[in-house]
Amino acid sequence: MDLVAWTAILSDRRRRGLWQRTERFSNRERDWILVWLPSLAEPSLRLERDSQGVYRLSYFDGQAWFQFRQGPDILDCLAQMEPTPPLTAIVRKVE
Repeated sequence: MDLVAWTAILSDRRRRGLWQRTERFSNRERDWILVWLPSLAEPSLRLERDSQGVYRLSYFDGQAWFQFRQGPDILDCLAQMEPTPPLTAIVRKVE
């Protein structure tokens, strides 16, 4: 796994409180990292790299893993993983 990019992303997300904890696992076929989001008991994200170097990002919904990103580089999966600001109501003054 591209540990330089991963370390930079991990440090930033943990510093900002977006990720609570991570664990890395490896075998001959793949590397994967599980990510726990704050206040959740189970991991919510899984970043994998297979033996061909393809990265996949999956989300755990409480019952199963669903892949939603894939690419040849770790940044293909994680670069756009930023929380969006909450929507705010638009208030118009009525005169």
